[in-house]
Amino acid sequence: MTELIESDFVAHVPCETCGSKDNAALYDDGHTYCFGCAAYGKEEFGYERTISKAPPNRDLIPGEHLHLASRKLSEATCRKFDYSVGKHGGQMVQLATYRDKNGQRCAQKVRTKDKKFSIVGDAKAMTLFGSHLWSNGNKLVITEGEIDCMSVSQAQGNKWPTVSVPNGSQSAKKALMNNYDYLCGFKEIILMFDNDKAGQEAALECAEALPIGMAKIANLGSYKDASEALVDGNAKAIMDAIWQAREYRPDGIVSASDLRETIGEQEAVSPIQYPYQRLNEITKGLRLGSLVTIAAGSGVGKSTFVREIAYHVHMGGFQIGMLMLEETTKRTAQGMVGLHMSKNISVDPDCTTKEEIEASFDNLVKDRQFYLFDHFGSTDIDIILNRIRYMNKALGAEVIFLDHISILVSGLTGQVSDERRLVDDIMNRLRVLVQELNICLIVVSHLRRPQGDTGHEGGAKVSLSQLRGSHAIAQLADCCIGIQVDPDEPTAGLRNLVVLKNRHTGEVGAAGVLEYSQSTGRLKDAEGNFDAFDAPF
Repeated sequence: MTELIESDFVAHVPCETCGSKDNAALYDDGHTYCFGCAAYGKEEFGYERTISKAPPNRDLIPGEHLHLASRKLSEATCRKFDYSVGKHGGQMVQLATYRDKNGQRCAQKVRTKDKKFSIVGDAKAMTLFGSHLWSNGNKLVITEGEIDCMSVSQAQGNKWPTVSVPNGSQSAKKALMNNYDYLCGFKEIILMFDNDKAGQEAALECAEALPIGMAKIANLGSYKDASEALVDGNAKAIMDAIWQAREYRPDGIVSASDLRETIGEQEAVSPIQYPYQRLNEITKGLRLGSLVTIAAGSGVGKSTFVREIAYHVHMGGFQIGMLMLEETTKRTAQGMVGLHMSKNISVDPDCTTKEEIEASFDNLVKDRQFYLFDHFGSTDIDIILNRIRYMNKALGAEVIFLDHISILVSGLTGQVSDERRLVDDIMNRLRVLVQELNICLIVVSHLRRPQGDTGHEGGAKVSLSQLRGSHAIAQLADCCIGIQVDPDEPTAGLRNLVVLKNRHTGEVGAAGVLEYSQSTGRLKDAEGNFDAFDAPF
């Protein structure tokens, strides 16, 4: 469309392009625009007539970018955000055009004169309004509606990142979680929601869902919202609210006297359990807010052990997430379905049929999904942390598995010469994340090969000192569990478990014997075998 200057509506006139009697609008600068066929022209003044094509998405309504005088929003601002005026259902409406994650126009939020809203196009593909204009930056302001979004942007000269949620305060948190990766491209998120109870409660809910230290909440003082401030000619109030936004700090500071009634209560056994009897007796189960390290040598069966725990937790009714960096998502899913069938389908494809596998898969996920990370070889620690946050905040995962930390270290080789410092940093960030999200994070770690001829695959015992890379792997964990091949029968499929660290109860030592079945692919408690054995700590 030809560039427009700010102008005011004069009258409805016939359209020479489509023949309509009154679908065209005449403006005081002489230009016309037809809301029926989207034709634009300036023939009365000798200007070249140009035609505005309808949007590629046939469901979308053609519209014109205009100066919204009642909102003091310039035509340039409306054009930047693709906010237009058109005709829908026989009446003039305002159109907020939304983009999908590829930046393509996918839907429009239709606003009538009496403030009734509807959506045309693909509502499911809608991202945050205005998010196609900025991909990353230092600050991002998020408002409750499109008019407020444009008001904030215009107050900043339309230069700085500003977006809005698509459906107001009632679904603001859900909208942010659906666009979590986008938000992580900014260092600071400023929530400028309506200055009423619903808006401020939504701002707190959204701030709590974002990483600690990222969110700030803006206060517009006596103004209800940013649009009201702009209409009042007080763009400075908007700028002040941005720069004076207070950092959100979650509740957490308590007085000791508040704990008087609880200190005498015994902590119950965690409802989240391991699939192994003796291990549960020693550890009292998996606890939220804890970091568990699984340690074993190469080829001992760490991934099988982790899948058994994940399957048991999933079947126990808890949401899980799995970041298995050493295998594909297909392999992980096959392993989970194989456990459900007690058939080793990834090793022996002839042990069952495709139909039986699909039926078992449907049964496995009928009550809840489990979520996997398709890493495509990406092992950047920032990406891993963001995916863990997303699994928890957006998908509700309470127990998350990371297999294994050594891959994260190898992915950063060359960036930091000191492997110990690199592992320290990774473990510290994982520990902080566990506390921030109140999740149980189970991390797998490789071991250094022990001295002597016998490796871990031959029955060498596991100790904390063998954890590869840094003592932080053990120091920052709440619980460390070692897996050892039975030294007397290294090829018999027996695995000894040993608890090397147990912050919750302090009890450490032998934690049972497991037996692997090649035919079923299961790693279960060996029947009647809970005899202790000597293990260094």
